[in-house]
Amino acid sequence: MGCSASVDISPIKWPTRQQCCSKMDEVEVSPAGKMATPRNWTSLTQNIQVHKARLMLEDMNLLVDADFPPKDSSIGLKMMRNGHKRIVWRRPHELSLHPVLVSDGTSRHDMRQGDLNDCWFLSTLSVIAEKPQLISKVIPEDNSFGTPGYNGSFHCRFWQFGHWVDVYVDDLLPTVDGNLLFARSSDPNEYWVSLVEKAYAKLNKSYAALEYGFEADAYTDLTGGLAEWYTPTDLRENDFYLMRAAFQCGAVIGCLSLDLKSSNKESKGMVSNHSYVVTAIEEVPYMDKAAKLIRLRNPWGETEWQGEWSDGSDEWLKVPDVIKRELDVTARNDGEFWMSFNDFKREFCNMIICNMSPDFDHDGISDKAEYQLQLKGCWLAGCNAGGWIECHSFHKNPQYHLHVYNDVLVQRRYTGRLPVVVSLLQVYKRDISRRHEENDLQAIGFEIFQLPGVPICALGADFFQAVDPLMPENEETYAKYRETSGRFFLHPGDYLLVPSTHEPDKTREFLFRLFSVGKISCTCIGNQEASVKS
Repeated sequence: MGCSASVDISPIKWPTRQQCCSKMDEVEVSPAGKMATPRNWTSLTQNIQVHKARLMLEDMNLLVDADFPPKDSSIGLKMMRNGHKRIVWRRPHELSLHPVLVSDGTSRHDMRQGDLNDCWFLSTLSVIAEKPQLISKVIPEDNSFGTPGYNGSFHCRFWQFGHWVDVYVDDLLPTVDGNLLFARSSDPNEYWVSLVEKAYAKLNKSYAALEYGFEADAYTDLTGGLAEWYTPTDLRENDFYLMRAAFQCGAVIGCLSLDLKSSNKESKGMVSNHSYVVTAIEEVPYMDKAAKLIRLRNPWGETEWQGEWSDGSDEWLKVPDVIKRELDVTARNDGEFWMSFNDFKREFCNMIICNMSPDFDHDGISDKAEYQLQLKGCWLAGCNAGGWIECHSFHKNPQYHLHVYNDVLVQRRYTGRLPVVVSLLQVYKRDISRRHEENDLQAIGFEIFQLPGVPICALGADFFQAVDPLMPENEETYAKYRETSGRFFLHPGDYLLVPSTHEPDKTREFLFRLFSVGKISCTCIGNQEASVKS
């Protein structure tokens, strides 16, 4: 359906809760720098026994998952048609003499990608593995693996659109000729990598559903944090230091390599259109100057960059041995390698920097977001799915009143304007068994308009024809991503926040997240009810 410039004056039909999401347009507020606690977290933890009840006992008193059984449907029929027909499901004790869940802690070096194109997930998991405060959320301590109470199950958690979800699976893993088919650990006795991948596959209905994706989505699902996109070719020399500061303060930095066919570049060991993750950012002395270097890892655990500063390259001969020892520079085919900052900008087309909270003052360091809001809503075709701002029905989209308070201390620090980061996520499942138009990713975005005062009702088409939206600092545009974000600097006052799909009449649930160092509030306008919790 196209868009026209004519004005649609038909009345707005707001969807009811029954027509759309069960918790439409609810607001969760997190003061004092604390993440908004999901209102149903208590019920989730109390219902763990309900999850476990779906795991049925087999002959050896080990559990088998009835919802994600050891059958072709869990692999995904598409992959089965592509030749995976000799699969045998086996438990760790059938594959190793001394199986353990984790051996000597989780590490980025544990990761080995299998016969599944899920490098986008594994590369992010490899970095999370070295952050105890993050990996402990994903892998709880209540797992029975390797204990006298072992029952053949595995418990994992993922963040899904505003709250943490418990996922239980059995530990039956797909094998071919006695070898694990998908992700595995570099230690043949260690199984946390395989089991986290299986739990994520269950969350998305099959292993095949994990084929291809974005590191930003993996980071959000593994941490509940915020991922922001950057283009490496746009990076300036000084941005190297901002990246280093962000990395040293715990940020996860992932990147996507160029499509070598479309760019007509020689590979020099780089895998085309492949996800890598940054594992170090350093400046080292080199020929009376400082070389800006970035270390990256390929989740395959092999296949490395062969250009300047690669393993064993001539450049390292001119670096003092003590520096090389500090950086653990060795020539080994483990998928990890160094390259110069300039080569990094040339070899990668996309980069994400992921933090638990945004960097508001542009020093590369994640700042404490004193206020974090979550708003759940939906677009419903024929009611309030009005399309983007060029559509005549744009005014029918959900509308939110955003108020920025006059916080004197914050205003002094940020010269009169409060930094606010807005993130919009669409509820999207990677379930390929349900692939049709309604389940496809939609191009989504949002607009912010300055208001002269507090709105008492939803604004009509005349307002949007007369007023231009504010432009975000990062100039985000509509794109078919699960999440899009914008960074704004707002004076105290009132604003209108309008989310939309690019095309009108697309039904989809969404989640807004707002991050700010100063006090803000956000309420729904019109017949859309809202509740605020502090």
